[in-house]
Amino acid sequence: MSNPDFLSQGLADLRRIVVKVGTNLLRGDQEGLNLDLMDALAVQIEQVRRRGIDVILVSSGSVGAGAYVMGFDEPPVDTNARQALAAIGQSRLMHHYKGVFKRHGMKVAQVLLTRNSMDNRKRYLNARTTFETLLEWNVLPIVNENDTVAIEELTFGDNDQLSALIAAKVDAELLILLTDVDGLYDRPPSEREAQRIPVVHHLRELPQVRYESPSTGTFGLGGMRSKLEAVRLATRTGILTFIGPGRLPGILDKVLDGEDVGTWCEASTRRMPARKRWLALGKRWGGGKVQIDGGAEEALLLGGKSLLPSGVVKVDQEFEAGDLVSVCCSTVEIARGLVRYSSGELNSVKGMKTSEIAQILGERQSYEVIHRDDMVLFHEGS
Repeated sequence: MSNPDFLSQGLADLRRIVVKVGTNLLRGDQEGLNLDLMDALAVQIEQVRRRGIDVILVSSGSVGAGAYVMGFDEPPVDTNARQALAAIGQSRLMHHYKGVFKRHGMKVAQVLLTRNSMDNRKRYLNARTTFETLLEWNVLPIVNENDTVAIEELTFGDNDQLSALIAAKVDAELLILLTDVDGLYDRPPSEREAQRIPVVHHLRELPQVRYESPSTGTFGLGGMRSKLEAVRLATRTGILTFIGPGRLPGILDKVLDGEDVGTWCEASTRRMPARKRWLALGKRWGGGKVQIDGGAEEALLLGGKSLLPSGVVKVDQEFEAGDLVSVCCSTVEIARGLVRYSSGELNSVKGMKTSEIAQILGERQSYEVIHRDDMVLFHEGS
């Protein structure tokens, strides 16, 4: 495969990358972990840092490590049990990481996050500052979800989505998802005719991809569905993304050299400023959605305008002023932003001109539904 332009350009001036390692790669017979793979990973990360590239490692594996201690042969489905195993296993996981990286001259730091660390703007900025300080000190951040306190609606799915959010948070140019398969396939890899897909320009190109996890009976929560969601999150904020085989010797060097391994996913937009990335990746807690007409879509995407009530045709779910909501035209999310009306207020004035709104809601300082400065646009409808 000759490198497409987007890949050559994306790899030309790498400054910072995020590497995610999944549960299935880390499980092994050495105290429940694959210590050989962890050591090989340390060697490769040290080589990447010699290239002058910052690395953040996002690692699963705490539940599996805890399961080894407790003698579990099958993955528990109970959330409380998984949280308890994570509490047992996290310290063991970090103990072994500290050992393998110390052998190669690196210091490490444990960073535990939950979803609301990303959605709260102040916590988001505080976490970003911590990452920047660790990298300035030449310390490798090793990130995991804080499984012991995260509840079901806060989980990231085996850290796949967490890695995408971290990549956006720390302004990384590349996200590398290392897994136990060779990349994305046009059908289940177990089928004889299955073909690896080397390049994806947009996830809409993948109608035949099966989202089920290639592995069953593991202690992970991921699978291909979770990885594709991570790809969607990363590429929509301008981050080049790779999915590929974590057990392949020298995989990180192969990735950075653009070799024909795994699957490359092109960013669907230019890189965004930090605040826009936060808006793009923020969670809509109530699932609020605003449906707009074609004229409003054109005004947003082509005219750089704010969203006005006259362009709103439907309001879905309840939300309050200041909440993060989706802006959709038909079934496609084209934008996301901080709304200035509650759902009830917007329902009462949708489709109306500004001059009519004051008669219903009274005079307002601003009549925009979402101001353009509080909105991020998804030009590709990703």
